[in-house]
Amino acid sequence: MKTPNRRIPNIAGSIMLGAVLVAGQACTQALEDPSLVVVIVVDQLRGDMLDEFDEAFSGGFRRLIDDGYRYTNASHPFAVTQTAAGHASISTGVPPSRSGIVANTWSQQTGEDWRTTYSVADNESPILGFEDADGVPGRSPKNLLRSGLADWMREADDNALTVSLSAKDRSAITLAGKTNSHVYWLLHDEARFVTSHYYAQAYPGWVQGFNEEVMTMLVADSVWDTEVPVEIQSLARPDFAAYERRGSSTFPHISSLEERDHYEWVFDSPKSDEAVLGLAKAAMEELALGQRGSADFLALGLSSTDYIGHLFGPLSQEQLSNLIHLDRILGEFFDYLDANVGEGQWVAALSADHGVATMPEYAQEQGNTSARRINAREKARDRSSALQAAVAEGGASEDIAERLARQLETEGTVAKAYTHQELTLGEPVDSFAILFRNSHYPGRGHGALSRYGVETRYGEGELLYGANGTSHGTPYWYDRHVPLIFFGKGIDAGVSDAPAYTTDIAPTLAHLAGIATMPDDLHGRVIYTAR
Repeated sequence: MKTPNRRIPNIAGSIMLGAVLVAGQACTQALEDPSLVVVIVVDQLRGDMLDEFDEAFSGGFRRLIDDGYRYTNASHPFAVTQTAAGHASISTGVPPSRSGIVANTWSQQTGEDWRTTYSVADNESPILGFEDADGVPGRSPKNLLRSGLADWMREADDNALTVSLSAKDRSAITLAGKTNSHVYWLLHDEARFVTSHYYAQAYPGWVQGFNEEVMTMLVADSVWDTEVPVEIQSLARPDFAAYERRGSSTFPHISSLEERDHYEWVFDSPKSDEAVLGLAKAAMEELALGQRGSADFLALGLSSTDYIGHLFGPLSQEQLSNLIHLDRILGEFFDYLDANVGEGQWVAALSADHGVATMPEYAQEQGNTSARRINAREKARDRSSALQAAVAEGGASEDIAERLARQLETEGTVAKAYTHQELTLGEPVDSFAILFRNSHYPGRGHGALSRYGVETRYGEGELLYGANGTSHGTPYWYDRHVPLIFFGKGIDAGVSDAPAYTTDIAPTLAHLAGIATMPDDLHGRVIYTAR
């Protein structure tokens, strides 16, 4: 087993202060750099799920686990674990406090006013082909304040091509950094891949052809049946639970919905990832990625695990079946890269944008008495009551924030409240404050109380997410812990249980690709050096 040339940080110090490239680390380039760098982000793939379902894998996950270098103690170094924030941190090597992508949607301060802002919204970059359509707003990386790995590779070689694909706009766009290359995501209502005027003025033929031929066939399917062999069904909980979003539904899942609702049904299945990997192959064939004498970049945001996880939970039969399916199609895609780029000529990293909470009802069945589903409306009323009390006392805005924070804690509405002043000045009051500090960007607030200068943390195991289903977004380990595996050229098989962070992915891949143009103020660091 190879031991990478790296230092092991103090977790609090690393998260709070960040780390640039490891001092004194041997960063010599390999004799031949890989010709393709691949970033794979499996949305909502919690850090323990590859182990939970290990027995079920024989394809792509199997190759990654057996032949890659795996960090079993990897996590996001910030508190608000949402899709846009996770993908942006993976691509830029910095946390939300520096990328500006603090959540999927945030409260944006403009003067004295606050307005809701979507992470990749840009009215000046309409969706190509839907410029005049109602309900189809523009998209771009306008709100992303940092460059990413794709940008660094283009800076190093202006002949390099960058491609970023996902079922979600906030995944494809943030993974691509600021680059204006080939970036496509699914417009679910239309069952087609789209882009915006930020990236292109016309769709290339290969994208149009894929939408008209492959997507049409893909959404024609109306049955989703299990791929879990009977002998390993015990790896997941039984296929029947009233706390699932669709309510005690079991395999096979069948759609009898009208067109647009049917499209949404299709994309809440493994079909989302099939579509993305299918388009990736089309891009490979059309653009000859990794075959042109330059180091190219390919990012894949795979979203099915998130869609299915929210509905059925991380330990459901549906999730197990989905991951078996993803294992197979990832394996086929890796074989495709071997055949077209060359075995051992490409390098990849796989991770996730966040984890997820186990369904609290199931967690209770397993003996976790702290897990519970709490009423979000009641919590909202409690927050409003505490705010009214704090404002009634008058005083400066900082005083209101302090009084509000203490009121919330005294009444037991939250486990802990942090004022923005605490998150920007002085020593953090606890380890969670470090994580919240890394999620805090002035003028971009996460919750209803952000405009009053307060961020809140609920109790571990508490889920504010309606009457069924599950979610993420907390600073707890189940939401921060994610897989991190490097695989391919220059990577030896091995495992490390030392702390590693998703902000380490971009600088490490840049080093493995021989890219010397990355910023020198990253939070992440090179954690693996090629043999």
